[in-house]
Amino acid sequence: MKIDLYLIIMGGLMLEKVCNVSDVQEGSMKGFTVESRYILLSNVDGNFYAVDAVCPHAGGYLPIGKLENNIITCPVHGSTYDVSTGKLVKDVSFLLRIAIGGSRDLTSYKVSVKDESVFIEL
Repeated sequence: MKIDLYLIIMGGLMLEKVCNVSDVQEGSMKGFTVESRYILLSNVDGNFYAVDAVCPHAGGYLPIGKLENNIITCPVHGSTYDVSTGKLVKDVSFLLRIAIGGSRDLTSYKVSVKDESVFIEL
């Protein structure tokens, strides 16, 4: 989804607009490109979370994965992550870890909501 980006500088922090609050319904997620970064924005119980949108294990595009509560499952090999922290919850199988390596935590981004717009801190 292409959006018009604008930036707010507050107290030395750079906030980039990702979307409007209404663009990501509660219990859903969407992928966005912000400053050349692929970002997964999820809305869990009315709280917005932003993490990397690409699985570090095999490059799976997480926005096409499955979101259950605050856990996202990678559509490629099934690694799971907590979208509220970016932490790896379940790595790929033992055999895949031996063959091509395991996964790691996702980068998470601080999210702010102002005037019905969602921003992330870069």
